[in-house]
Amino acid sequence: MSIKLIKKTQIIFQSFVILNFNISLAQKSDYEFINYNRNIIQYIDTNDIKTICKSWNEARNKKLVILHLGDSHLQNENFPNKCRNISQNILGDAGIGLIQPFSIVRTYDASFYKSSHTGIWDYSKSYMLPPKLTLGVRGMTAITKDENASFKISFKDTLSNANSILTLFCGNTDSSFVPDIYIDTIKATLLYIKGDFRIYQLSKNITNIYLKLSKSNQNQNNFILYGMSLSNNKDFGCVWHNAGVGACQYKSVLFETKYADETAYLEPDLVIIDFGTNDFLYRNKIPTDLKDQIYSVIEKIKITSPNATILLTSAQDMIYKKRNVSASKLFSKLVREIAIEKHCAFWDWFTISGGSQTMKLWISNQLAMKDGIHLKAQGSEIKAELLVNALKNMVNSTDKRNNTFENLIELTDETQNEKKIVHKKILYKKKATHKKRLKKTKNF
Repeated sequence: MSIKLIKKTQIIFQSFVILNFNISLAQKSDYEFINYNRNIIQYIDTNDIKTICKSWNEARNKKLVILHLGDSHLQNENFPNKCRNISQNILGDAGIGLIQPFSIVRTYDASFYKSSHTGIWDYSKSYMLPPKLTLGVRGMTAITKDENASFKISFKDTLSNANSILTLFCGNTDSSFVPDIYIDTIKATLLYIKGDFRIYQLSKNITNIYLKLSKSNQNQNNFILYGMSLSNNKDFGCVWHNAGVGACQYKSVLFETKYADETAYLEPDLVIIDFGTNDFLYRNKIPTDLKDQIYSVIEKIKITSPNATILLTSAQDMIYKKRNVSASKLFSKLVREIAIEKHCAFWDWFTISGGSQTMKLWISNQLAMKDGIHLKAQGSEIKAELLVNALKNMVNSTDKRNNTFENLIELTDETQNEKKIVHKKILYKKKATHKKRLKKTKNF
């Protein structure tokens, strides 16, 4: 049966062709259901990506800051930490970025650090709307009225010396307890306080960060923490901030009232907006107000970070309650249209990861969880490699190519039916290494 293609739109979306990949990949297998040749950053105007391209190229002399907003696909750090490691191997290490003592907000820890606490803490997270506490860019806020409360963050491996500055986003009023920071037993030096920011100089060889509270007068009765960030005062390298919060939706950003102040401090060059799953997963339907919510989030980011490149993403094919989530395809189309209208870049993870009916292949190949929604560590690693490669090749290609265009086309139902048959045949079929597959990508 021949495959028929029909054009669904006359809009032409500027893109670039993947030229080559020179990042060594840990995953050694080739997965035929992954569309490696579609791993591109799409954009309609080169002005829409000029900040990230310029900042990437200058990262050896000026710090590149990436802010990654999203949901549970980010929170455990498998995906963003791999992005961080790859990009820092290319551009230099400017620190971890946002971290979170997850214990005090009663949620699961990151893959490369754990947390614990003492005392009683109340909390809000960005999926709990409207929030009872003020939220910042990290989307998690905790408060305690216990002057003896504390928390500890323990890293699996000793941190690089690039993590020499700790910023606390916290309450600094007359009623606030005073937070002291310790690196193991060594007390950190408070450099300065500015508004809701407390900046500390840290010692080297960090494996544990402790926060302990003290009360210096009777007016102090609480401590509120909006977030934390690790970086340094050197002006080079890449920092990849992970602001993922499990279960949150697109509109969560609109409830983060301290977002503007905190992102002004972080100064992102690239903001990746990576929501969607929790907006349509459970009803398998795109909400009628989702488009307006995405518009509002983009507008908020443009106001707070007017020079930053904005990168929108689509969500992968998923399975919920043993049924395929067909709305993933509709969401991909919606976000693409919004990216064009709002002059944002677009990374179509839905298409790159295989498109409709491919989550079962990710599960069968031990790349995704049996819940049909989340990736395993190995799957997250592949996803991270693809994203950073797409960014890298976009940057390297921008000034070296004639403008190329991609006609937006969609497969007909006939094609989709044929594709389902193909999927059954390629289960576990691996012809070449993952690395070779990437190098052999071609124009499409």
